[in-house]
Amino acid sequence: MTKRMFIGGFFAALLTGMAATAFAGDIANMQPVGFSADGKVFAFQEFGMKDGKVPYSDTYFIDTDTGADLEGTPFHLELTDKDADLSKARRQNLTAARQQMDKYNLLTNPGLIAAFNPPTELGSPMKTIRYTTLATDGPARGAYTLLLGDAPVATPDACKGLNHVVGFTLQLIEKDGAPNRQLVHEDKTIPDDRGCPVEYRMGGALVYQPESGKPVHIALILALSASPDGRNGRWIAVPVHP
Repeated sequence: MTKRMFIGGFFAALLTGMAATAFAGDIANMQPVGFSADGKVFAFQEFGMKDGKVPYSDTYFIDTDTGADLEGTPFHLELTDKDADLSKARRQNLTAARQQMDKYNLLTNPGLIAAFNPPTELGSPMKTIRYTTLATDGPARGAYTLLLGDAPVATPDACKGLNHVVGFTLQLIEKDGAPNRQLVHEDKTIPDDRGCPVEYRMGGALVYQPESGKPVHIALILALSASPDGRNGRWIAVPVHP
């Protein structure tokens, strides 16, 4: 029996509402694209309106073994022409990324939305997310819990003058219903394309089960950076191998 899991097209619609009053600024939307059949590549598209007027769209391709971007990616696009809109930016960006999408057959393997944690939900935890996975041909599986923490890092030159620029750590503290201590990620530096992050929160988790091999979990983390208009939010996809 196939173990491929599916994702609903409503994910982007759910994330569209994330630019709430509590997060004035530019909070990007995010749409998962999918996984390669073996689970070794995951892609997502991030998009929004920079400064409320410049449409942008970025498509990321993640090596799930290393967590690094595939060579030659991501595909970045900003449109400044007079008739530019978000639809045009997204279409052009996906067109640029289409060869890579087809190479890994990503649209065939969308994965499962295992958990969703929007900042607009009252009482939604910021630093943890707990979920289980679908068992299509066996007993129900236990829960998994991911925990975010802060990581002290050197302040990038572009962020001088800010008092609290931080990196993040990610731990898997529950695995299949049992206590666990697995360090998944720890920032040593801040990547140039992350801006000046001052806070992180758990945004969701996806799971993909290849037909053979171990499942791949993806932690979706929203990085909130300081800006004159509030906080800008950009997405980070972190592979997790329980």
